[in-house]
Amino acid sequence: ADCPPTRRPYHTLLTAQGTIYNGWQARIMYYHWKKQRAAGGPCTEMSGFTRLSPSPNGKPDGVEAYVPTVFVPQLEPDFLRAHGHFGVLNRPHSVWLFFNTPGLADRVTEDYIMVAETDHLLTRPLPNLAPRPGVAAAHAFGYMHAGKRHDWVVRECWAEGDSSSLQPVGPSPLIIHKADLARVVGPWRDCSYKLREGDHPKAASV
Repeated sequence: ADCPPTRRPYHTLLTAQGTIYNGWQARIMYYHWKKQRAAGGPCTEMSGFTRLSPSPNGKPDGVEAYVPTVFVPQLEPDFLRAHGHFGVLNRPHSVWLFFNTPGLADRVTEDYIMVAETDHLLTRPLPNLAPRPGVAAAHAFGYMHAGKRHDWVVRECWAEGDSSSLQPVGPSPLIIHKADLARVVGPWRDCSYKLREGDHPKAASV
């Protein structure tokens, strides 16, 4: 197809743990992703797709027969136990491994990446909403607005920041330049670990 020069394709990176529940979610999400990519026509900006799955010792789980998948080792049980059994830490952990394991990130030939989760389901073609490198696009969640009572949490990872500087977004859905994601994935992972380490004495008063 003779696509416009303004076309900016992106690669969807679906973070999904290697569980039966997440496996079925991933298959449903991928089905609708393919449907919307086809609906977008030959010049759609929806390009490649990878299911990034942390699993025990990085072993395949069978879902790769239905969804393009790369596997990475999941966090060890002792580590998760020390972090409140918070299995969602496998998300920043797996994305960090994706960029820091030789060859894995090479499968992304597009300049942009959409970080997605298994409970995201597309109902229409999604264009690349990121304005430019250095500026990402993310979904705003109405329930994630922070106030002054959260300032101490913000400063756990951002010493000079406060709640007034935060946007009500999470790590997904997110469309971001590949180089920007590679740059922030380390701080994202480290901050996630820090916020789940042990008990915060201030948390009871929040």
